[in-house]
This record gives sequence, structure tokens and C-alpha cells, in this order.
Amino acid sequence: MKPKHYLVVGASSVAGQKAIEAIRGKDANAKITVTTSKVLPAENPAADTIYGVDLSKPDSIRNIRPALSAPVDVLVFCPAFGMVGYPAELAPIEDVEACFDFSVRPVLSLIDELNPGLTIGFSSYYWLHSLEVAYGSMAFAKYALEKLAVENPNHIRIVRAGLFPSKSLRGICLLIQRGVQKENFPGATQLKTDWKASGLSFSDYFTQFAQGYEKKDLAQYLTAPYRGTEEKDLVGAIGAALEPNAKGIINVVGDSVWQEDRLNHVPDFMARNKEAFRLAESFDIRHQNIA
Repeated sequence: MKPKHYLVVGASSVAGQKAIEAIRGKDANAKITVTTSKVLPAENPAADTIYGVDLSKPDSIRNIRPALSAPVDVLVFCPAFGMVGYPAELAPIEDVEACFDFSVRPVLSLIDELNPGLTIGFSSYYWLHSLEVAYGSMAFAKYALEKLAVENPNHIRIVRAGLFPSKSLRGICLLIQRGVQKENFPGATQLKTDWKASGLSFSDYFTQFAQGYEKKDLAQYLTAPYRGTEEKDLVGAIGAALEPNAKGIINVVGDSVWQEDRLNHVPDFMARNKEAFRLAESFDIRHQNIA
């Protein structure tokens, strides 16, 4: 039997590395191809690596298909970038468009071009108050991907993970910290006061702040006592997403994993940003609105 071919875009990220681990755990015969933003080396390039895929340059995804040695059965798309540090309700449409250019349109283009049987992406608990106050444009990208997953669960699945320490989180915290220090959005002053009183670095404070909301507001869904999510927890959730009958959303918080087939948390604060929310609602896998 021909081995399945998995393409992991953004494989150097935590999500990418854990996806590879999950794939190998589920499919010992898997053929895995990964992408990297690094330039093709002059000597000894890796046979299973596609170089020069830098999503800050959207045209670079065109490098993928010609470099593939076989059709793709499963696409795992990890990249996500957008402006944060202010509430989603206040996100300018220009920031949301730029976020979609990096985090949404490329994956839809790849689905259209490569026609994988299954695509797996990643999301967060963007509607919790801890992210409501500062997740900015990213909230709309996560919502758009989740909407596609519940509409097309046989083809798209999203792993929605609790906050865990990572290079990406540190970058997000730095942007949020700047917004908090400038006190330039509602709630920033109180957040700044509480952070200063904690004596912690902002990254450590915000992680505790966010995990407090996870513990309180997700309690009804947890299947085990709450603990903060760690990198290793992604492996089981990605493995669940690879199962044939998985639902569109696979949630993971610490030891708890549960699945959903609808969006139960469409927050009013996002809907109030009418232009951005309309854009997030507009995407489907027929791709007519991909630039």
C-alpha cells in the first residue's frame, strides 16, 4: 500500500514539530515533507524539505507544488501572524487583511492547488476575556479557520489549544505589553496595574492571567483537573485530528481533550467590528475570494 504523504508547512514551529511527532506516532510509514523559510543550501539540501517558503512574501507558497515529489494526502498548516496588543473589537480592517494574507489565504490557496484529503490548522480560545482584550486581528483569522472546519469537518480540522510557553507566545506578549504600557485600549490601565503589582515579567504574568480564565471559563468542558497546557499536549490533540471520524474542532487544555462540531462561542465583541467580522465570515473552500 502506498504510504500517505504529509506536508507540514511551518515545521520549525512548536506546532510543526508536534505535528511531525503525532504523524509518526499514528503512521509509521508516513512520508513527511516540510517547508522552511531558509534559502536552499548550495550543498546537501534535505530531500524532504522545501526551501524558501516565507509567508511574509505571499508568492513564496508558489514554491511548494513544483518541489513536491508526490500528491499530498494531509496538509498541516502552522504559520500564523497578525497584529495584536489591542482588542479585536478595535482591529483596523487593514490589520485584519494583512493577518489573513499570512494566516488564512495561503492555506486556502494550498487546499485549492494541492487538493489534500485533510487539512489541519491551529487556533486558540480567542473569545476568553484574557485574549479579548489584546488579541487584535488574530481573533478574526482563528474564527475564519474554525468556521471552515465546522462546515467541512471531513476536509478541515482545527486543533484549538490552551496557552502554552513558546517563542510565538513571547512575541505576542511583547506586543501586548507595548499596548498595555501605552494604556491605549479599554482595560489596559487595570491590566498594567495588576501586572506591576504581581512582580512578574509581563510574559509570566500574562500567561497566568490567561490560564486563570481558561481554568474558570472552560471548567465545564475539562475531562481532567486543570493544568496549564504544555507543548507535549499538542501531540495527542493532533493525533485525534488525524482520526477518520474526528469532528471539526479538537480542543486541548492540559490533559483534557474534547471535540466540537459547531462554534459555540461567537463573541459579540467580534461581531461589533462589522467589517472585519464580515471578512472572516466570507471565506469558504471554493476560494473565490483568494487574492
